[in-house]
Amino acid sequence: MRIRKIDDEPGPNMVERVLLVEDDELLGVLFELALCEAGYVVVRARHGADAIEALTASAPIHLLVTDICLGGGPDGWQVARSARARRPDMPVIYMTGGGVDGWLPQHVPLGVLLLKPFPIDQLVEMVGHQLSAWVEAEKQQSARSLRFASGE
Repeated sequence: MRIRKIDDEPGPNMVERVLLVEDDELLGVLFELALCEAGYVVVRARHGADAIEALTASAPIHLLVTDICLGGGPDGWQVARSARARRPDMPVIYMTGGGVDGWLPQHVPLGVLLLKPFPIDQLVEMVGHQLSAWVEAEKQQSARSLRFASGE
């Protein structure tokens, strides 16, 4: 595991926190281990209500990975909408072992979908790609804000 100084601003010292929502215990452990080995801090929830609670914790979540079908309570669609209500630019990765019925009307914009079963490396790669894109967008936004503030 890579050890980095905790910093919540996009940049070289940022620790990326991933909220992983998976109701299947075995899959949750496998996904969590793979993401931790890749250097991410993982907050894991088995149920939608726990995930929504984790989104309000003091440590910011930078990316959401959620199964769509979570049993009772809020499903992955609802967790993603709750995440985006708190942070509109949060990257979202959905996972499902079912079909993609309902994908278009339900997903949050720019959310991506992984169909189970998938290689665990694919999840790690997708998390890295989504976080890199988010960090780059944040840098561009900061640069625009600085130019605006300086009158350029």
